[in-house]
Amino acid sequence: MKRYRITLEGRTFDVRLLSDPSQAVVKVEVDGLPLTVQMEAVEVQAEGSPVVGAGEGEPAPRPASAGVRRVTAPLPGTIKSVAVEPGQAVVRGQKLLVIEAMKMDNVIGSPRDGVIDSIHATVGQQVAYGEPLLDFGP
Repeated sequence: MKRYRITLEGRTFDVRLLSDPSQAVVKVEVDGLPLTVQMEAVEVQAEGSPVVGAGEGEPAPRPASAGVRRVTAPLPGTIKSVAVEPGQAVVRGQKLLVIEAMKMDNVIGSPRDGVIDSIHATVGQQVAYGEPLLDFGP
């Protein structure tokens, strides 16, 4: 498969695609570490700026998902922080937790408005792609 060299915030990584990049879930190898990346298309306004997104340090909102009950890990990594607790009301896009992967913090935002029912992740825990992180109440 194809190889790329990317620079992110001044750091350079060697990336090798391990699966079809046109799919929603792509397997890659970054500096020898295998990862699964979930890709999500966003609408683009005429000026070229995304309709959905967030400022630096803020979680990027996901498409409205009123029926989402469980939030799962979108990538493997270590839980760095949990910003919510059971019973807490949250709004779509609000920071739920942070997963550290490849020495980068990945903010996981709420996919919808709702109330947190239970949290399955703890700080310091290693999580795999797709592992349950938290559930919303009914």
